[in-house]
Amino acid sequence: MSHHMVKYDALIIDPDLDRRMRLKSATTSVVQFSKVNLVGSLEDATGSFSGGRKCDIAFITSQFDQADITTFIKEAKDQEASQDAAFVLVLQTKDQESSTVASNVMIGADGFLFEPYSVDQLVEITELAAKVKAERSLNREEAALKFLLNDIIQQIDMIAYLKSVGYDVGRGLRRFKQMCKVLGTLEGESLDLYYRLAVDTFEAAPFPKKLHQDNYKGASKRVKERMEKKLLAKLEEGLVEDEGGAE
Repeated sequence: MSHHMVKYDALIIDPDLDRRMRLKSATTSVVQFSKVNLVGSLEDATGSFSGGRKCDIAFITSQFDQADITTFIKEAKDQEASQDAAFVLVLQTKDQESSTVASNVMIGADGFLFEPYSVDQLVEITELAAKVKAERSLNREEAALKFLLNDIIQQIDMIAYLKSVGYDVGRGLRRFKQMCKVLGTLEGESLDLYYRLAVDTFEAAPFPKKLHQDNYKGASKRVKERMEKKLLAKLEEGLVEDEGGAE
């Protein structure tokens, strides 16, 4: 069985040319590395990410100022090319006291590489990168699913209210079905995540305010109808009409 090996693109960020080259040549003996690019500053690295150069592992020398590294990692996590990258701090021998390591965890680093490093350590780093990548993309998926679930709950509330006051909500229901379509495509970890989020979100959802008819006791019939028409329009907003209206 030929197992397709995942390859990682790395970026080495270090102002010291000798150190950069040393790390680059060490990566050549690890098959998991694909492209390994070198830059001399955090600014150049940021530029490389914003230019769209993909990065799975960024090696950052601990020689840079900690505050600068913190800012750099935060910004890199917002760039598409580097949002899933593992950020690895390369510590020179003199920086390896436990206090330095502890303060480095606080700045957003995912792992460490201690000089002098071995091929085994570099292999470990690529395994770390795979783990970080999976976790980050799952976190983003969780955020997206939360948004969707909140939209779905609002939609349910509006449908329930408009139905209760006698409106035809057929078109709104069709849009609701479209919103839910993505849920049918989830599998594996994504599906487990959805189940967990759905239970939490629905349990935490407040009782729909719009269902309290008392809110409108003081409103004239005209105002009430105008509000309902607005709701109905909002309910159908963004409805993608199916070709031939097949439903």
